[in-house]
Amino acid sequence: MILVACTSPEERAWQKAGDQIEKGHFRIGLSYLDQIIQREGQPIWIMRALKEAARVSFFELKDYKKSAEYHRKIVVISEDPVERTNSQRQLANIYFDHLANYSEAIIEINKLISLLTEPGERSRYKISLARAYYYQNAFEQSLNEVEEFLKLNQTEQERFDMLMLKGNIFLAKKDLTKAATVFQQVLKEFPKRSKSENVGLTLAVCYEEMKDYKNAVHILREMRGSHPIPEYIDLRIKRLEDRQKNLPGARGFRK
Repeated sequence: MILVACTSPEERAWQKAGDQIEKGHFRIGLSYLDQIIQREGQPIWIMRALKEAARVSFFELKDYKKSAEYHRKIVVISEDPVERTNSQRQLANIYFDHLANYSEAIIEINKLISLLTEPGERSRYKISLARAYYYQNAFEQSLNEVEEFLKLNQTEQERFDMLMLKGNIFLAKKDLTKAATVFQQVLKEFPKRSKSENVGLTLAVCYEEMKDYKNAVHILREMRGSHPIPEYIDLRIKRLEDRQKNLPGARGFRK
């Protein structure tokens, strides 16, 4: 007499899912995991299937939207606060980094920040929130987040990044005087980093837009020696000098 081990439908579906995933048949494996999730049976099996489905969707299939759906279900039904926070973190990252869906990212990041307790991580996501508003052209909301962040303790890199974002917000709003002031501050506070990030070039653009060609040329001359392509800087300087000469009432450009 052959004895057949008694297994639940969830166990059988889990075994089939594992077999298919091991063979690289990821979508077939997902279909078996979905059977477990949709049965609404034992919570332990549902959570196990959801986590594996989220993993396979993200890492194996690169189906980030599908992975987000599984993580959202985990946030809703999990009784483990750590598990919920981890999935909320994944939701924020997926919408911001992988789907570039900034309207959804704003919603998910705000939810995540309310769950986080570690100051450093909260700061990192506050930066992402400010950037998400910026990418949505919601400049006032982005600026509010930046100003709030700059009142807190920050690392040097965080301060540099947020000051640059602040300057870029003013640049996008065509508030060139304020943009130039911020980029001047960045050059003063972070001279080494500013060279590698070409902050001087951005400031020169601000001055050029303001038709302040004298200051634009001054900045370009200062950065020429450290620029990887000095010939490019020379061309920009010459162009600005020519524009200066052609201004109404100009008597030639004095170097």
